[in-house]
Amino acid sequence: MKIGIIGLGTMGYEIARNFLEQGVDVGVFDINKEATTKLAKLGAKAFENPRELATNYSYVITILPNVHIVKSVLLAPDGLLKGFHEGSMLIDMTSSDPEVTKELATIVTDKGYRMIDAPVSGGISKAIDGTLTIMVGGEKTNFEEVKPLFTIIGDNIIHVGEAGAGHTIKALNNMISATTLAVTGEALALGVKQGLDPTKMLEVINTSTGRSLSSEQKFPNQIVPRKFKGGFTLDLMVKDLTIAMSLADNNRAPMHAASGAYQLWKHAWAQGNPELDHTTMVKFIEDSMDVKIKAKEDQGVT
Repeated sequence: MKIGIIGLGTMGYEIARNFLEQGVDVGVFDINKEATTKLAKLGAKAFENPRELATNYSYVITILPNVHIVKSVLLAPDGLLKGFHEGSMLIDMTSSDPEVTKELATIVTDKGYRMIDAPVSGGISKAIDGTLTIMVGGEKTNFEEVKPLFTIIGDNIIHVGEAGAGHTIKALNNMISATTLAVTGEALALGVKQGLDPTKMLEVINTSTGRSLSSEQKFPNQIVPRKFKGGFTLDLMVKDLTIAMSLADNNRAPMHAASGAYQLWKHAWAQGNPELDHTTMVKFIEDSMDVKIKAKEDQGVT
């Protein structure tokens, strides 16, 4: 099996590494030469531009910061379209705007090639151990063709609809994630203000109806111990929320709870460094209530 990968950030690097460990022939390209060099030492073949990579690999994953970079990588003079050939398939794992994804899919298919959108969820821990959730939009025959490759990096691989459907559910999933993190942060901050220990509150919440990924993983592993290293930036979360809110606007769909969370996230994003981990948004909630969500024995920790 062979796969090309463009975009070797936190997620792309681990996806490439997992493929290599399973004996897949992996080609890579990224403007970050340090990342390509590290993967080349593990057995990947590094290329100078997307065109060269696409010439040598029929399946090409893009996992990049945003859809505008994907579009550039596809359409540039040394872009993917210049290297695609019969049987080529673009697999876009970027968290992207589904409307632009549909536009790119039309461009690719009009040239006689294929495209699916296949964003991932699960964070860096699941990228490392190869147990991501992969949500796929596009022709089902194309999905079935590459599903054996996806099983190397994911445990939950779901075809969700036509082109753009994968990116739609990814944005909506992250809207839910962002909203639950925000409301859990507010609840815990209020509890601390009332004199409760957040570790005890989490014991209750995580065996009750208020539990979520945020309460089960992000708060006990990142926020209460003051690590704030979840592997996903504040900027990326706000980007995904913006996509979800744009979808709502386009469909004239009122989003009362999510809109409130979106404003909170945007405010926190505007106040600090957008490249900070997304869990640092809780610090904004803490500041607004003048408390810290940390175990009582750690009250001296900031």
